[in-house]
Amino acid sequence: MDAKEQQKLIQELEGSDRDLGKKLTILVSSISILLAVFHLYVAGFGLPGIGSKTFLIIHLTLAIVLVFLIFPIKKGTSQKTIPIYDFILAAISLLLGIYLIQRQDAPEIMSARPTDLDLIMGALFIVIVIEATRRVVGLPLVIIALIGIGYFFAGEFLPGQFYHNRGDFSRFVYEITYRSNGIFGTPIYASAQFVFIFILFGAILESTGAGKMFIDLAIRGFGKYKGGPAKASVVASGMMGSISGSSTANAVTTGTFTIPLMKKVGFPPHVAGGVEVAASSSGQFLPPVMGAAAFIMVEFTGIPYFEIIKSALIPALLAYVGILFMVHFEANKHNISGIDRSEMTSARKLLLSQGYLIVPILILLYFLVVERASVNASAFYSIIAMIIIAFFAYRFKESMGRTIIFAAILLALTFSMQYLIVFVNQGLSIFDNAIGLGLFNAETIRWRSPIFTMVLGGIVVALLFAIFQKMTKRDVTPQKYGFKQLLEGFDKASRNALSIVVACATAGILIGVITTSGLSTKFTRIVINFSDTIESMLPNFMITDNTQLYIALILTVFACLLLGMGLPTTATYVVLAAVIAPVLTNLGLPVIVAHLFVLYYGVLADDTPPINLPAYATAGIAKAGPIRTGVQGFKYDSAALLLPFMFAINPTILLITDASAMEMIWAIMTAAVGMAMFASFIQNFMFVKYNIAERIIAVITALLFIQSDLITDSIGFGLFILLVLYQLYKKKKRGPAAA
Repeated sequence: MDAKEQQKLIQELEGSDRDLGKKLTILVSSISILLAVFHLYVAGFGLPGIGSKTFLIIHLTLAIVLVFLIFPIKKGTSQKTIPIYDFILAAISLLLGIYLIQRQDAPEIMSARPTDLDLIMGALFIVIVIEATRRVVGLPLVIIALIGIGYFFAGEFLPGQFYHNRGDFSRFVYEITYRSNGIFGTPIYASAQFVFIFILFGAILESTGAGKMFIDLAIRGFGKYKGGPAKASVVASGMMGSISGSSTANAVTTGTFTIPLMKKVGFPPHVAGGVEVAASSSGQFLPPVMGAAAFIMVEFTGIPYFEIIKSALIPALLAYVGILFMVHFEANKHNISGIDRSEMTSARKLLLSQGYLIVPILILLYFLVVERASVNASAFYSIIAMIIIAFFAYRFKESMGRTIIFAAILLALTFSMQYLIVFVNQGLSIFDNAIGLGLFNAETIRWRSPIFTMVLGGIVVALLFAIFQKMTKRDVTPQKYGFKQLLEGFDKASRNALSIVVACATAGILIGVITTSGLSTKFTRIVINFSDTIESMLPNFMITDNTQLYIALILTVFACLLLGMGLPTTATYVVLAAVIAPVLTNLGLPVIVAHLFVLYYGVLADDTPPINLPAYATAGIAKAGPIRTGVQGFKYDSAALLLPFMFAINPTILLITDASAMEMIWAIMTAAVGMAMFASFIQNFMFVKYNIAERIIAVITALLFIQSDLITDSIGFGLFILLVLYQLYKKKKRGPAAA
């Protein structure tokens, strides 16, 4: 399955089966590339003479235009063209975006007195956003938004704490469309400002062939062990998932290569697909990108980005350790071997041919972690370096002399831009004044000095790789990369971002309703009262100082899983962060703990059948049933099901306490052992099959490690050692056939 087929599969899963002709494909791709280039420009040079609200409107409007051009009114139409009504909807969306830009600073809008035309256009824009969301994301998020809107207008008829009298049409349209707490609130701001640029980073990285390299490296490292291809799938999906904003795209990209290998060594099709689902979805929790949620979390919490990814790192790695335990027990249970070394690509050959693709990721981490640069700047510099390295690595191999001349010209041009940019801006300003655009001024393009460093560094890295390849006399050819591959990366980024963009816009509607109606302040009291009711029904020996919190956490898990069944991870997190996370913080959880808790279960909900896009993707590759594959995906992710309770009760593994190094190591070790025990409980196997008593002991051991107390940990380790020894005894007694 090549890149085009992968992209087609992703779009079909999201609701588009249009197979357009050449001219229409060029039209759609041109708009898609324009959107990506616009975001790359803003990330590198700032807003081109426009305000931040205008930037958000352009971001959302172009995305909606693309939705109507790519996604049909319903699935299964197999359209060969774009119907006239979708062209009309795209044109209306564009006109509405222009209207909102022109009216954003109007006196009537600024004074909260919108005209009748403002209200009509604003209401129409809300409808357009909801319809675009229905086409890409599906009905669940739309239904939730419509329930929220219904609550807004029906509030005066509701009893108790759900009552409110703010259900006015004018207020609704004004707050949702023209204020910054509705459609153009925190979610869409994070989507435009942070999320898109990282989706672009991931798409361009994939277009360079890095995805295949990660898979081959993972297979080389883990393929020879029992269940090797599945373990390699987990590692490769983690590497790709950490920088990808889409679990579905990740599942398709890595699953295309890993699922056939898993089936080859003996994994049933639905299990092979399920392993890939779990590994791809969990990438949404893994830094540095965390499926785009990290950037939205920055906006919701005010916590610096570096602190968020630092806190998420260990739990994310532990989640992958849990999946690896599940795979290991499955492979041992069915005696599934690895693959022969002769079938694997040499690690040295891989690194010689494509190892340079790791450099942009290291640059990204350097700017984010060491320099603490802005998210946008970090991604921008990494993208520039990546394009330069990928472009020159191939050409140095093909023609060293000619490419050196071209590199020297590019370096001279880049170096001189810091001096020429003044004249470029003056020219743009004169042009703007001549035709009255109002877009350009004397500081439209703000040249950044690190750009030259990235270009120089990229050329040097590519040259060193070419020289090293010649010195080692290895016949390896880097992945071909040129203008075509770059444009494909831009196009893919915009298409992959559509579901997140419209989901964030609709989530903004819901947040606007919650805020405007006053439900946000009441919801905490509702949950606390409900928790009190449940607590009063419990026997005294089950009641502790934290019982109310435990009940709220359990309710949160169910809310996450129910909401996430039909929503992308980003949308699930946005809704839960606005509604549930404040409840948890009011009950005493630190802000970062509450938000990571809801995010983790939002990620887990991405695996929850029956609505589970990654499962439909991998099921198609594995030739298995999507529901059965989704159940397996949830099963393989469930090893870390209790992990959020561990860091909620003892946040040491989030690195936010004053715990010593030994206490941190102990907390990590107990969490890992607890997940191993829970994985063995789910698989009903450690070294040999459990009997009922052993399985009960395994789950009790896992539960004991949640508390992270000296007494519970001691009992847990005692049970763990006894269980391991007894399992080894049973295995020895039964002989080789026991496995």
